[in-house]
Amino acid sequence: MNTKTFQIAVGLNDKDTKLQKYSTIEAYKIVTNLICARFGGGSVFEGRGVYRHTDGSNAVVSETTLFIFISGAERSAIMAFCSELREMFNQESVMLSEREEVTSFI
Repeated sequence: MNTKTFQIAVGLNDKDTKLQKYSTIEAYKIVTNLICARFGGGSVFEGRGVYRHTDGSNAVVSETTLFIFISGAERSAIMAFCSELREMFNQESVMLSEREEVTSFI
């Protein structure tokens, strides 16, 4: 079966305080509940995101990041989900990539 798969990365450091507001376990539970409620399921992995500030300081930041994979959803629902994550975790941005044709075997 061919389907569209979305990959989302959301950092957990608050954009204003530069500190992690939710514990990683709390954030994982929040994201997992949202995925199940909106899409019926998906995958969530914890990792480290790294980026360089564009505020003139040129500082490199490393933060706990949740990587989310969802298949078979509508792009508009994924975009709404990304906006919700950005707001909830007070992020400047959320990374979204999508693959058009992913073959899965059931």
